[in-house]
Amino acid sequence: MRINSLVYFFIASLMFTATAFSKPQSLVFCYEDKNIAPMFLGDGQNIPTDKPGASIEILQQLDLALPNVAISFVRKPWRRCLNDLEFNRVNAVIASYRKGRENVAVYPVDEQGKLQDDYAVSEFGSCLIGRYKFHKEWETREVFQNKAFTIAIPNGYGLNSALKEEPFFIHNTFSKSKAFELLDKGVVQASVDLCQVDGLKVSSYPYEGNNVKPIYPPYETSHGYLVFSKKFYEENNTLSWEMWEWLSKFESAPVYIKYLQTIK
Repeated sequence: MRINSLVYFFIASLMFTATAFSKPQSLVFCYEDKNIAPMFLGDGQNIPTDKPGASIEILQQLDLALPNVAISFVRKPWRRCLNDLEFNRVNAVIASYRKGRENVAVYPVDEQGKLQDDYAVSEFGSCLIGRYKFHKEWETREVFQNKAFTIAIPNGYGLNSALKEEPFFIHNTFSKSKAFELLDKGVVQASVDLCQVDGLKVSSYPYEGNNVKPIYPPYETSHGYLVFSKKFYEENNTLSWEMWEWLSKFESAPVYIKYLQTIK
């Protein structure tokens, strides 16, 4: 009995040592190289060490919470991130669902293939914003046959399908802040803004005193999911679900709201 006990103790010690000193799984996360507050702050390839953006802060907390994963970050143009995900040069991005995107990325879905919104990193509502006059005219927009309103939209962020048939003349800008500046100066009549986080009304519009308000309800509600490359998911199925489970329990809304209050 004593010999068997010693053998058992030796084997258990080896297993504990192997677990304790096993390397965490490396995960390379790619995100856009533009300032997209409150999700990502800063421009270019630099990863800010202070106030990196709400989405990055949440992933950093995930990294600290799970000892079996080590997350590193890279910044590239968005289409490059998606391309690198498809060809396994990066392991993960945060993305909303788009038809066909499941061919290159793995989303959290149930056995029937239905998206599990509880596992999303974020839930955002987007609203049209404008002054009181725009609000009143928007209510009677059915009478307009041509492009009646000028709306400022950052490059690469076209109107959602729900707004494509609306009477808008689109003024493209380099950034969201420039779009807001044009609205503040009265150059355009409308823009779009993040107006809800997990059902809570918010705003990132920085100018005060000009009566610019959102039009509720949001014209679009979207979820941002942590999605993995096909290869990473196949090789780390259990770890992938462990990360999704952690995100499902984490209260992300306060982090996004904190950043919105900071950047205004």
